[in-house]
Amino acid sequence: MKHGYITIARRIPQSVRTNKLLTTVDPIRNAQPSAGDKHLRLLFIIWSEFVEPMREEDLGCPKCVHRLLSNFRELKPTLVKLEGEYQLMKALRTKYNERTKQRSTATTKG
Repeated sequence: MKHGYITIARRIPQSVRTNKLLTTVDPIRNAQPSAGDKHLRLLFIIWSEFVEPMREEDLGCPKCVHRLLSNFRELKPTLVKLEGEYQLMKALRTKYNERTKQRSTATTKG
């Protein structure tokens, strides 16, 4: 995994990765190079808001659309890896909090 991909992927908030990009609908895989495609519009909004907010893109520009789709498709394995890391940390945090609570309860009773 290239370092640049990690930097770019981290610009996209975890909630957006989880709830918008890495869903069963899979907008990255299902986006079509058509300005009317809802998946493409979603990718465009996310890229414009989080990755390159200063860059002016146009969904009517075939070259821009191709670049957007290529970027997201190359970035997807990194997004999946970051999501896996997030879920692992979330599970570890939950387990830690449960153990801390159990110890606290045991100390209070004892």
